[in-house]
Amino acid sequence: MTTRQRLPKVCVIGAGVAGLAAAKQLHQAGIPFDCYDPRDRVGGIWAYTEQTGITSAWSTLNMNSPRGTYEFSDFPMPANFPDFPRHTQVWEYLESYVDHFGFRQYIHLNTGVERIIPHEDGTWSVTLTSGETLRYDGMVVANGHHNEPLLPDYAGQFAGGEIHSRDYRHREPYTGKRVLVVGFGNSGSQIAVDVSHTAQDTFLSLRRGGWLVPHYHLGKPIHEWFSPGASYFFDKYLPWPLSGMISTLFYRLLLGYPEKFGLPKPDHYFGSELLTISENLINRIGDGRIHIKPEVTRVEGHTVIFSDGSQETVDEIIYCTGYKLTFPFLDPSIFAAPDNHVRLYRRIFLPGRPSICFIGALQASAWGFLPVFEIQARLVARYFCGEYALPSPKQMEQAIVREARLVAQRFIDSPRNHYLTNGYVYMADLEREIKRGAGRARKAGSAGRYHASSLQESASMV
Repeated sequence: MTTRQRLPKVCVIGAGVAGLAAAKQLHQAGIPFDCYDPRDRVGGIWAYTEQTGITSAWSTLNMNSPRGTYEFSDFPMPANFPDFPRHTQVWEYLESYVDHFGFRQYIHLNTGVERIIPHEDGTWSVTLTSGETLRYDGMVVANGHHNEPLLPDYAGQFAGGEIHSRDYRHREPYTGKRVLVVGFGNSGSQIAVDVSHTAQDTFLSLRRGGWLVPHYHLGKPIHEWFSPGASYFFDKYLPWPLSGMISTLFYRLLLGYPEKFGLPKPDHYFGSELLTISENLINRIGDGRIHIKPEVTRVEGHTVIFSDGSQETVDEIIYCTGYKLTFPFLDPSIFAAPDNHVRLYRRIFLPGRPSICFIGALQASAWGFLPVFEIQARLVARYFCGEYALPSPKQMEQAIVREARLVAQRFIDSPRNHYLTNGYVYMADLEREIKRGAGRARKAGSAGRYHASSLQESASMV
């Protein structure tokens, strides 16, 4: 292991789940770092606020992943938490995580990153919202993927109220109104259920049928019915669509047919897009509180026209249509994710820029993504320690092309799926990658490892 004097000084952008995972691993590895976040609390999307445009959490939000799938390996959630904790409990858990491992002093809140500029020696100039500019040896980008809403562009002009799900907070403003919720992801299904408790009528518009997963089945949390080992085997060793056929058959045997519960029949295999998890959507459809509609084609005043020719008069539209992956502090010529396509080696490293890493620029198709971020952070910490070495840029590019081909083959062509991966397969592959990278580091010696520049341990003023 390299000496502390030669360890890089690292800048972490974001103090959400991904940023905290990075900060903890860097701290434990003895790597000096600063973590910046424009918000006044750690926790990212779980740091609820009434102010819109900052977090995508709403007042009644519960975690849609079971508790045991959304916790750090060395810091379990409290045993008295419910199976699906409230957003306030998740935030408290993240706060406790920071204090338990003792790295709060390295987190700078109310301080965003305006821009980062690379230098020929591999270092980066980081300009903060305070106006200060600092120099760092390495960068960890962990700004999350709930920053810039992705909105549909319908023909016509709507005369009612419109918001994206990022700005939804309470159901009460929709009391007595006819509300259209667009999108069948987790936010769409949960917000439709929430608003249906006060709205006169709630409509849920879907582009296609989907596979709905409840919180429980026969008294057990739903993830206990799905074997990580089987999911890994199907995706890793069986060709697509054979693995999709088997997964779909298992879903139908276990949970039935979505079309029998008022949802459109799926035109794709189970597992070929991000799971939609909702405990109460079927019940609200069954009791007539939520009405399923197809894709919107046009809006005229308060009238919404759907692809089947039907029309509804609505007062409000809530767009639960996802987000664009954006990195506003980074020149797009260095890196961008058009249409949410992420060209990174192992979803982390940018070929040709060895001093910048990305954590959290992906979606995991299997339950909670927190363990995925944790293993990404562990790899990054080992990299900056010199205990992991990258393959050649050519090998990295080849791996990126293979990964993009698999994503295109495996998942539905949609922005929400372009950066999707099977979490079980990805984590197992990353464990092996850590070992391979350690072997490369040993074989190459000091010449193959990451080295800090000539900067001192502390960040330098530019």
